[in-house]
Amino acid sequence: MEKGLVSVVIPTYNRAGLIERAVDSVLNQDYRQIEVIVVDDGSRDDTPERVGKRYKQDERVRFFRIPNSGVCGARNRGLKEVRGEYIAMLDSDDYWLPGKLTLQIGILDAHPDLSMVWSDMDAIDSSGRVIASKYLRTMYGSYQYFPSPSDLFERSLRTNDKIPYYIGNIAGALVIGNLVHTSTVVARADRIAMAGEYDQSVHPSEDQDYYYRVCKTGPVALVDTVTTHYLIGAADAASGNHRLYELATSSLMVFNRLREKEIMNSHITESLLQKKETDLFKWVGQTSYHRGHCAEARRYLLKRVVRPPIDVRSVVLLLMACIPYSSHLLRSVHAMRRRIAA
Repeated sequence: MEKGLVSVVIPTYNRAGLIERAVDSVLNQDYRQIEVIVVDDGSRDDTPERVGKRYKQDERVRFFRIPNSGVCGARNRGLKEVRGEYIAMLDSDDYWLPGKLTLQIGILDAHPDLSMVWSDMDAIDSSGRVIASKYLRTMYGSYQYFPSPSDLFERSLRTNDKIPYYIGNIAGALVIGNLVHTSTVVARADRIAMAGEYDQSVHPSEDQDYYYRVCKTGPVALVDTVTTHYLIGAADAASGNHRLYELATSSLMVFNRLREKEIMNSHITESLLQKKETDLFKWVGQTSYHRGHCAEARRYLLKRVVRPPIDVRSVVLLLMACIPYSSHLLRSVHAMRRRIAA
């Protein structure tokens, strides 16, 4: 482990047009002790050629190509190659803003007990235009359960440049849902090693599961400023509408797993856990129905409607899920509307 070195892991798949922007945003940081580990997850485009041509003379950039195994496999491979005291994550369609590493490493150095620091980010479209500022609390709906920083963190501080940040032991809060955006993370390598690997079996909710384990290794900090631009609207985006069913069902799986682990030592109240579970029943029920899985939809919507408060939408969908082929008819109506609008 090289003291002061930041190892930046960038998994990528078929993003030849974006990978250079991501890597350059790391190399252009004013914090100079860096290495970049690009893991190509079996891309079918010219990613290897582009990376090789642009960075073959730069010893800071190392490139690894693996058979396609998903983002968890690519991140895990990258973590095996790190040599630094610190580890940072960056998805290949995102990029960092200047000064990110200096800011977050400064906070880690000021608080030797911290395991990890993450930050806010702006959402951008495919042209690079900012379409939503400070997007963290919008993208991660779990923040609604903790409306104030004092609901999550024990301490509120400011850097010498007056940038606010918050410190706390928040593993219990990760039971409710993910709060951490991967591309904004800088962590201590020894704490990452303690957390272990990303778990592909809970994809696409692996981040919630993973950062729960990181947060179990010690206190963490959220620096309340933007350090990263996050691309939304891409065809392969994990947040796309086509992924909602997988995201809902995996979120419920991770919630149940972490709730069991935290049942005896979490400061999260049972009423909050019940509220989250109720919301997940609704989400899984709705996305199951729109996927055409009516039996599954009925099961989870029924679990939702028997709990207060009354949710009219869930009641209506439950009734519709009892009508044969209603979900297929609804999808046909939506498809017709999209064609008319186009």
